[in-house]
Amino acid sequence: MLRWLLAILLLLPWSGAAAETPIVVSKLADDLAVTFYRDGSRSPDEFLTFDADDEDEPLGGFAMIAETRTITLPPGEAIVRFEGVASGIIPQSAIMINGDLKEKNFDSRLLSMRGLVDAFTGQRVTIRRTNDVTGKVTSEAGNIVTRPDGAILLKTARGYETVACQGNLDTILFPGLPKDLTAKPTLSMTTRPDNPGGTMTVTVAYLADNFDWQANYVGTFAPDGQSLKLSGWLTLASKDKTSFANAEVNAVAGHVLRAFLTDEEEDALEDEKENNPYAEDNIDLDYACWPQGRTASGKRYPVLFGPGSLPTKTSPIYVHYSGYGFGGCDDDGVCDDAVIVVTGSRRVTVSDLGDLKLYSLPFKTNVPSKNMKQAQFLRTTELKGETLYRGEFRAGDGSGDDMELVFKFENKKKNGAGKPLPSGHIALFQHTRAGRQLVGETHIADKAVNEEVKIKISDDDIDVDFDVDDTDKEGETKQVNGLDIDWQQKELTIENDFEFPVTVEIEFSDNPGYDYNYKLSRFSRRLKKKDGKRIWRVVVAAESEASSKFRETEFELPEIDN
Repeated sequence: MLRWLLAILLLLPWSGAAAETPIVVSKLADDLAVTFYRDGSRSPDEFLTFDADDEDEPLGGFAMIAETRTITLPPGEAIVRFEGVASGIIPQSAIMINGDLKEKNFDSRLLSMRGLVDAFTGQRVTIRRTNDVTGKVTSEAGNIVTRPDGAILLKTARGYETVACQGNLDTILFPGLPKDLTAKPTLSMTTRPDNPGGTMTVTVAYLADNFDWQANYVGTFAPDGQSLKLSGWLTLASKDKTSFANAEVNAVAGHVLRAFLTDEEEDALEDEKENNPYAEDNIDLDYACWPQGRTASGKRYPVLFGPGSLPTKTSPIYVHYSGYGFGGCDDDGVCDDAVIVVTGSRRVTVSDLGDLKLYSLPFKTNVPSKNMKQAQFLRTTELKGETLYRGEFRAGDGSGDDMELVFKFENKKKNGAGKPLPSGHIALFQHTRAGRQLVGETHIADKAVNEEVKIKISDDDIDVDFDVDDTDKEGETKQVNGLDIDWQQKELTIENDFEFPVTVEIEFSDNPGYDYNYKLSRFSRRLKKKDGKRIWRVVVAAESEASSKFRETEFELPEIDN
């Protein structure tokens, strides 16, 4: 396979022109805090999908990262380079606390083949060659003349030649590493000219894309199904290319309003990326050959492609950039290298953040690049509730809806709960004579303290259903202010085909529409009201039916001129 390596020799100073503005490099943070925010467009019934090897499917959430760093500045204007920030940083969100800035930039010129060649274009480099017949290694000086798209053109004592076209060009050695080139994502900030200088501690805070999190629960029902032992875990995911070591880790639950780019802004951003040679998709260098090899001699040299074109040699220091691979997951969600790291026994604490909830790990931990981590936030607790069947009838919707089996409880301390429950997925089990068995998997939306929680267990193959039919009672259409109003009596019948009695709740709701309003009234059964909803609760005997009659009134609405 045709192969060429780029090597860096750090023994000699770089001969490029010195920057007029002094550069201060901050390589590491003294302290870190990473706060995860969920993907607001992902509904509770959607899994957080994670394939570390798929760059085309970024995570839809984001993170706020705060880094405390100690820097020593010279007086006057200086460029401070904060290395190792998140690769998904949103540069315009970055702020520096305890510092006075003039401007800020995100440096996309990473240490790469393109970055080195561009930095040393016009400069002298060393070309190391290995004879593919004798194995003899020779070195000679040369200059990178230009790097037009598709080729790197070198000038040596033998003339002009292009990279990887001679059959024995092995390595380009560079005399140093430019100050403005780094292997890590870097945020640079320029201080004001009146900066007094000195050593100071600053905090750099910014938002970064490609993070997400969700809650994962494990629940086990008692044999009678009237109580549930539940434990909860935070699943934190990062597909960023930067790892954060020894960081405070938090997660924010609740809906966070976030503005998104317009279609025009997204198109402009894509155009900018396509035209930026340092964008991730453009950073690799391709090469092509002159039709006759070296232009100085005019001698025809073969253009070598395919396995064995060049011998493989090892350089002590070399640059290799071919993307970041990290495992992957199969169709069943089993991941090879995308390891889920489970934290220790101490549990997450929860506090208020306005109307949101802030979950904080009680210890510092690592946030690895392209990885997932779990931390327990809800210790196993027994919830007292009940298992029942429920359905919903909405006025104007016809015959009704399917029934579902749910476990219902009040999120209160007296029931063993009394803590906020962030949305996520639940794996449900039950103790039986055959041991602990899987019942199914479901999801839960965000639930606050004192709120009623319904965990759907199943809606398949349920031998309890209900139908709604018209009776022979209906009212004549009346006109009020020129608009039609009529009503129809309906009967809702619940049928229990089980050989045991079941508890059923039917929720009734009105239906405001665009052309008509539908309202329900005059129920033959007594209803209870819960959170503004009307609920009929009934115990249906084994292999029996129960029914309720009510009136559905239809109101025609006046037309509204736009």
